[in-house]
Amino acid sequence: MEYHHRLIDIINSLPDATLAINRGGCVIAWNRSMEELTGVDADAIMGRDNYEHSFVFYGERRPILLDLAINPDPEQERKYEFFKRTGDKLEAEKFIPKFRAGGLYVWATARCLLDSDGKVIGAIETVRDITERKRLQEIIMQTEKMIMIGGLTAGMAHEINNPLGAIMQNAQNIERRISGEIPANLKAAAEVGVTLDLVRSYMEKRGIFDFIGHIRNSGMRASEIISNMLHFSNSAELTVELTDISELLDRVLELAASDYGMKKKYNFKGIEIRREFAAELPLVPVVVADMEQALLNIIKNAAQAIYAADIKRHPVINLRTSLVNEMLVIEIEDNGSGMSESTRLRVFEPFFSTKEVGVGIGLGMSVVYAIVTKNHNGRIEVTSQQGEGSCFRIMLPLDGV
Repeated sequence: MEYHHRLIDIINSLPDATLAINRGGCVIAWNRSMEELTGVDADAIMGRDNYEHSFVFYGERRPILLDLAINPDPEQERKYEFFKRTGDKLEAEKFIPKFRAGGLYVWATARCLLDSDGKVIGAIETVRDITERKRLQEIIMQTEKMIMIGGLTAGMAHEINNPLGAIMQNAQNIERRISGEIPANLKAAAEVGVTLDLVRSYMEKRGIFDFIGHIRNSGMRASEIISNMLHFSNSAELTVELTDISELLDRVLELAASDYGMKKKYNFKGIEIRREFAAELPLVPVVVADMEQALLNIIKNAAQAIYAADIKRHPVINLRTSLVNEMLVIEIEDNGSGMSESTRLRVFEPFFSTKEVGVGIGLGMSVVYAIVTKNHNGRIEVTSQQGEGSCFRIMLPLDGV
């Protein structure tokens, strides 16, 4: 008995969240770190079986790593990332999306418990919260990827600009060469025995003017795309102003409400806007026009996600500001369709879009990323759960761009 109590004391003192079950699946250990991680007291779960320990994490009853140490199950093992079995030791990584807002990444290690005769009497598992480390890895990988893509994007934009300029210029020249107001056109038409009125009538009859118009409109759209690409890849000299972020957010909401595209496609005024602005925040140095564009892009995406969701609930966008570790934090959270984990990891990539063809070109969020990280030395991250909504978090330094 003394040995048992001493073992429980040792388990309780472990810094990693630790639990143990007996051969029948009943919980026999649930240390203080596990109580802190899960919010479930040991007294409430000790002696419980029927995968109660799994229900705490996943909201469903199924084998987890220490159960697999006792009874291997290849199908369940495939649900883990980097699963490895070395002798009687099991290791794996797992993302648990519904455990808390933004999900939980854990690194788990499990082993069988043996009696003095070497017989399996249970299993023990340690669970380490590695969420912050994973988020940091994502930021580092995203930054490196964006640096590489930025160079490629700039080169591609400049290469496209040259032929695009020729297309636009020649489309304009065609329109000028059939204008009846230019004497050289009238002279050339007379020399070949035709009138410009007849030429223009023929072109109208065959819809040629419409074709030219489409060329010019498509060229202008391509030019806008190139401009965004260059905005993403370049860090130009910008005018920085000390700005009240709460007032800036209010202005952006007014822009969103008056945006023609928003009014045409989405009932933005039908979305409840909840403001949770911290009081007496310091002024922050920002490039006002750029930050307005970044915030407007996120809010537009939030509105699109809300109306894309096939969910009958009151539409809400939450705007929050706070001060954390000398960084001003802006959070824009919606209760729309949310994103899968694979989409979340790619959301800031240029030309990545989940919208149908013709609705988006996938540059909006990459421009937001460039504005926040390159132009303002800030950070941006997103947490999301499919069907539950998304939250974009912008962190801006107080000490300047």
